[in-house]
Amino acid sequence: MVRVSNQTIDQRTAWRVRDALARHPSLSGSSASIDVLAYRSEVILAGWAVDDHLRQLALRLARRTAGHCVVQSRLRTTRQVPNR
Repeated sequence: MVRVSNQTIDQRTAWRVRDALARHPSLSGSSASIDVLAYRSEVILAGWAVDDHLRQLALRLARRTAGHCVVQSRLRTTRQVPNR
C-alpha cells in the first residue's frame, strides 16, 4: 500500500510519486507499506518493503517521478538475508 503522508507540503509531487508507485504491481498489496512525504525540494519514502529488491524499485520509481526533488529512502526491509 502506498499513501501520501498528511505531513506533506508539496501535494502535487507527493501524489505524482504515490501514483507511480501504486501503479506498479509489485508494490501493491502486502508487499510494501510506503508513506510519501514531499517538501519543496525533497521527497522521502518511509515505511517498509518485504525485500531489498522492492525497496530499490520504489526508490528508482520515485526518482524518475519526483522531477527536481531529491529522493531519500527511509524504507526498511522485513525479510533478512541469512548469514552464510
